[in-house]
Formats: sequence, structure tokens, C-alpha cells
Amino acid sequence: MIHKIISAFGSQSILAAYLEREPQRHLLLLKPAQTEEDFQLLDLSDQPTFFNNPLQYNTYYHNGGNDLTGFFNFMYFDFASTDAAKVFRAQFDHLSKDVDSFIGLHDIFLLRLDAPQNKYVILSVWQHDVNYFNWRNSKDFQQMQPYLNAGPYVQQFHQTSYVLAQV
Repeated sequence: MIHKIISAFGSQSILAAYLEREPQRHLLLLKPAQTEEDFQLLDLSDQPTFFNNPLQYNTYYHNGGNDLTGFFNFMYFDFASTDAAKVFRAQFDHLSKDVDSFIGLHDIFLLRLDAPQNKYVILSVWQHDVNYFNWRNSKDFQQMQPYLNAGPYVQQFHQTSYVLAQV
């Protein structure tokens, strides 16, 4: 099981150099789905970080077989309070009971930023992008819709998608 995910952002060339420098680690270089900038490198090795300014996330929930290939979607949530985050986690727990029925889903994580803030990420990995978009438009996902905009539940929301980069 993956207990933490450490993330760094940068150019493809700089992040790819880490792949060569750290072959013993489980690293994934992700290319943004819609641009050629802001690549992301994920360290899934559960080892201490070697990045200068990483984002470190602790795994709150994970379901899947570690088939981390295909289409990656990250949904970033920043909650105003611990109570708002608890309600969100309860909604996510309810959603996660049906993950085996989500067509094309390889893995899904609920991650919490290792920091005092109430910041969470839903990382989902899909066979194809269409599987993700079908899920987002499904009845299964409806309970999460209130969290996809800033408002009473969420201070900030952002999402981005990636595919594995060719090195």
C-alpha cells in the first residue's frame, strides 16, 4: 500500500533527470493533459523526500491495484474548517463504497496534505479520459458536486489532469 505521495512540479527536463538519478524509487513523471508545461513528478516510494520544495500527502484512502497508467485526475480541495473537511470525508467514504462499479477506474486515492491546513486531493487513475468524464457525469458522483466550486463547503477548488510522460 502507498502510505504517502510526494509531489514536485517543474519542467520535463528537470524532473526527468530525477528519474535517472533515483532509479531505486517508484517515480512517475506526469505530463499535463492539455499543455506542455507544469509537469509533475510523483514519488510513491515511501522514502524520505529528496525534493527541495515538495508537497507531501498522506494517504487517507486508497482502492485499486496500483495500476498507475492511463489518465490521471487530481481534484484539489481547500476547506475553511476541520468540520467542513470531516463532512467532505464522510461524503467521500460514501462514494468510495461503490468504486468497484466505476468503469475504467484503476486506482483512487484520498490524500491529505501533510500540513496544518485542511487540504485534500482526490487522485483518480483511469483507463481512458472518457471513463473519468463519464464518472463525473454519473449519479454516483452527484454527492461530490457541491465541493467542485468555492462556496460554503470549500474555500478553493482546482483540478488538473495528466498522462504518463514519455521519457
